Amino acid sequence: MNKNNIDPKDLMAVERATTALLGTAISLIVLGFVIEKFELFLHLITLELADNSSKVPQLSHVAFYKYLSIMVVIAGILLALFTYKYYTTWIKHLKNQEINPDKKIFFVLAVFIATIGVVLMLSMLVI
Repeated sequence: MNKNNIDPKDLMAVERATTALLGTAISLIVLGFVIEKFELFLHLITLELADNSSKVPQLSHVAFYKYLSIMVVIAGILLALFTYKYYTTWIKHLKNQEINPDKKIFFVLAVFIATIGVVLMLSMLVI
């Protein structure tokens, strides 16, 4: 053990978990941008169809993707900020040689990602 009483294996495990959470946060932010670009794609398709025919499909749900993308990006930002708290809390526990697992964030993250998946799937079925 080093002078901080933290086993290097434990420290590296916390760093791996923190890195994985940051990767998930980055993925959520990127997913938000992809959803936003899909909204732009739908808008451009609507304009193209308006030029080529007199019959334009009603794409009133296009704004839905804008709000969904903003929600996903905000979730990614919040997860990135939470990751710092997660890391500092675990370092404190390791220094005190305690183990206090917090599984709530993983549950919330899993439910949020599943909800995004269901919403996107339903929006694909409705289109």
